[in-house]
Amino acid sequence: MDTTHSPALVRKQLTVFAVVLLVLVLPALAYAISQGLDLNRISEAPIGAQLAVYSQAFAPMLAALAAWLAGGHGLRGFDWGFRRVPWRALGIAWVIPVIGISLGYGSAWITGLARFAPGNVTDSTGLPPAPAIVLGLLPGILPYVILALGEQIGWSSFLTTQLSQTRTTDATALIVGLCWASFHVPMMLFVPGAIDQGVPIFYAIPCFAAQSVTIAFPLVWLRVRTKSIWPVLILHATLNAALYFVAGAMTAPTENSPWFVGEGGALTTLGLLIAVLATRRLWRNPR
Repeated sequence: MDTTHSPALVRKQLTVFAVVLLVLVLPALAYAISQGLDLNRISEAPIGAQLAVYSQAFAPMLAALAAWLAGGHGLRGFDWGFRRVPWRALGIAWVIPVIGISLGYGSAWITGLARFAPGNVTDSTGLPPAPAIVLGLLPGILPYVILALGEQIGWSSFLTTQLSQTRTTDATALIVGLCWASFHVPMMLFVPGAIDQGVPIFYAIPCFAAQSVTIAFPLVWLRVRTKSIWPVLILHATLNAALYFVAGAMTAPTENSPWFVGEGGALTTLGLLIAVLATRRLWRNPR
């Protein structure tokens, strides 16, 4: 009998994944904190502390490979997910965060909860706002694809594929979303600058968790239906580019804006939820 995907082996691999992830993340964060790292002034931190933080993006991948090797079959059979997919699936993955971030930030700008400052993106890129937006949402996603790869080899190519063997796709999405959110909690709790000043932890963490779970649904469904990691990487990278390169750069913060926009902001999360629900039929059947 082929035991490659037996329930007992899957449980063992999931346990190894969780343990290795903790072993990789917690000591690295502890070192960064001991060096006085502040994410608001990360360029001033010692290079070792910076590397310790940036390396977190690759911890899920390393944990996934360790867990797979624990199965005793080498890397044979590991589902990396580097399969070609139709452009339609990539387009669906791209449009979800674009709609969500546009709704979240647009609502904040219109209501005055955050100040619309398109000149900021011109200052940072040297381009007028329109071409700067195009730059940010198309070639601008490429650096974020590399960072997303380290995370999504773990969340998508390992955790999603393993959990979906015995659970529904929706149940898998919920679990993956909660794990993804939990992965960021130590940084949010202990690293200065991970949460905007004035925003309490009891507000920031649930908002971020809600956002992570929301985004996990199209991520997991796209991975399961297309069997490819490419739509996952495009969605994840576009979300980050839309947040930081475009919408965040075009926003002048106000005293209360961190409560509503940014990663984990209430309006950002609500905008993404609306986008995910509005495109539900597309990402559930991306072919």
